Amino acid sequence: MSKMRRLLLKRAATGTLHRRPLLKGTLRVVGAFIKKVSSDYTWVKVARKTVLPMPVPHTTKITQVTIPFRDDMILDGMTAADAQGEGLEAEWIDSVPHKDKNSPAERVILFLHGGAYVLGSRLTHRILTWRLSKYANARVLAVDYRLAPEHTFPIAVYDAICAYRYLIDPPAGSGLPKYKPEQISFCGDSAGGGLATALMLYCRDSDKIPLPGAVGTFSPWIDLSQSFPAWHLNERFDYLPGGTEDTRYMNAARAQPYIKSNDDLYNPLVSPVMAVENPSKPLPPMLIQVGDAERVRDDSIVFSQSTFPTSPIRLEIYQDQVHVFQFFSGIEPTAKFALKRMGQFIQEQTGSSIGKRPELPRQALHIHTSAGHPMEEVSDAMGIIDDGARLLIEQGVWTNNMETTSLAFENARRIAERAAQGKSGAATGGQTGSTGHGQ
Repeated sequence: MSKMRRLLLKRAATGTLHRRPLLKGTLRVVGAFIKKVSSDYTWVKVARKTVLPMPVPHTTKITQVTIPFRDDMILDGMTAADAQGEGLEAEWIDSVPHKDKNSPAERVILFLHGGAYVLGSRLTHRILTWRLSKYANARVLAVDYRLAPEHTFPIAVYDAICAYRYLIDPPAGSGLPKYKPEQISFCGDSAGGGLATALMLYCRDSDKIPLPGAVGTFSPWIDLSQSFPAWHLNERFDYLPGGTEDTRYMNAARAQPYIKSNDDLYNPLVSPVMAVENPSKPLPPMLIQVGDAERVRDDSIVFSQSTFPTSPIRLEIYQDQVHVFQFFSGIEPTAKFALKRMGQFIQEQTGSSIGKRPELPRQALHIHTSAGHPMEEVSDAMGIIDDGARLLIEQGVWTNNMETTSLAFENARRIAERAAQGKSGAATGGQTGSTGHGQ
């Protein structure tokens, strides 16, 4: 068993995290706000109108733009009316001056914000986008895709496609620069990370839209069934709420406001962990960053280690960090360190003048919060999920004949069954293997 797995098991037993007082207070405030907003979706609409834009350095240039809808493309589940209207509000963020708006920059980040598909905007996420622009030496295009529950899947995916086409296939006569896919990276946090991943999968399976040069995500929400052990085990550490009291948009038949019904949960463009690797259509290099104390940690482990077991993905798991910890880079050194690593990755993998990009080795790394941020390779990352499942069975949260609930579908049942077998094997001296997704 790896050192990381032993650390996580010890923390599960003691229930303690090592955090600085200022960060603890900040997380308490963030958690209280999110809990209030999620309790009743009336508050979601209030929050959208009252949350102020995050400040940026005075040297950062921000340019507002409108991205047109494309009426030559209608996704299954959409209507023609969904592709009509003025378009999407977006903004260019330039931490490094880009003098000629009519010529392409060296590289561009297409950024999709988080917020459970119901909250957030290009304005709330400037705290990430201006730093990404600086550390990646890139222009950032941050997009306000349409939000749930007013707009359900696949509207956000369609909006993301429109934003990507705005870069690689700008409207005729617009005079906008045309970017090459290898100059572009998709980035996003939480639901935005899930949307960036879904956009990548759509491009992979499309005959008309090429894949980008790279994809980078922060704490991507890529299992909307929320069926992995960390969702339960890390509840006491993370600020993410467990659900809502408002059953209009979340109930037994509809697990999330983003979907019309639970039938959508297993669509890979909703929950990318449900995708299937296709060796004939390889993914671009990916960097996924998660905290080991967050509730959606296991989504990324399964995606990188089991769903896409041979793809060029580097998974970075940060010690004692919570959901989208990069948001706290102003007060948390590890968050700043992670953002700089993301910027370095984007610089290495995208651009108009990089030539042959360096090969990205498949890795799962555990990165510590101590000085220098020492890191170690995790060779048995899927074992973290096995450990979590065994703990949940021991605690009585999961049982061998577990009834399905709106947040624990067949995935969880299968993991619980495998973990129960492992527990029985351990009692008799047997060995257990890692839990494979969908086995």
